Amino acid sequence: MKTVMAVGAHTGDAQLTCGLLLSRAAAQGDRVITLDLTAGERGCPKGMTTEEFRQMNINSAAEFAKALGGESIVLDTPDGELDYSKELAVKIGDIMRKYQVTTVLQHWKNSMHKDHIAASKLTTDAIFFASLPSFERPLPPAPVRAWYYAENWEDSEGFVPYAYFDVSETFETWKEAVKKLYLTEHSRDFRYLQYYEGLARARGALIKKDYATAFAVDEYSKRVQPEI
Repeated sequence: MKTVMAVGAHTGDAQLTCGLLLSRAAAQGDRVITLDLTAGERGCPKGMTTEEFRQMNINSAAEFAKALGGESIVLDTPDGELDYSKELAVKIGDIMRKYQVTTVLQHWKNSMHKDHIAASKLTTDAIFFASLPSFERPLPPAPVRAWYYAENWEDSEGFVPYAYFDVSETFETWKEAVKKLYLTEHSRDFRYLQYYEGLARARGALIKKDYATAFAVDEYSKRVQPEI
C-alpha cells in the first residue's frame, strides 16, 4: 500500500489540483493525505471574519478528505505569510516521516502567488529531509519514491504536463468531495469547478479517456524505456 500526500499552500490548492489523483489512489486502496500549509483564511467572504473562515476551511478540508477515505492536516501558518525556512521544511519532512509517505504531489516551482512558490520549495526540501537516512530525526525516514507537480492555473509559467492518469472511474467522487470547499463554487474571482472539470475532460481526451489529470516531473526524471 502506498501513502500519497498532496501538499498545498492553501486549503483548496491540493484538493482542486491533486484531488482527482487522490481519489483514484484511495479507490485503489492507498492511504491519501492532504497537507495544507495555510488555511487560506484571507480570502474570507463579506460578513465573515478571517478566523471564522479559517475554521470553515479547516472543517471543509476534513470533510473532503473523509469523502475520499483519507486524512487532512492544516498547519497554523497565516495565509499570505508563508515563507521558506529550513525549520518549516523539516517540520513538513517530519510529517512525511510520521505517515511514511511514498508519493508526494506538490506545487510547481513557478507561480503568480508567493505562497505557492514558497510551498514548492518547502515541499521539495521536506522530501529531502524526510527521506535522507543520515538526517537524524526522532522518526525513521519516509520511503518517498516519487513526486509530481500539480497543474494549477496560478502556477502555469513553464509548466509542461508529462504524467497523465486516467481518473474516469473516480471523477464523480472527487467532484462531490471538492464541492465541500467554499472556494470551489463561490469564488467571485475564478470559476474553479468549471476550470478543473474542463481541464480533466481536456486531459482525458489526450489519452482517449473520459477524464484525466496531468502532472509535471523534473527533467532528470524523464526516463522512457520503450519495448521493442
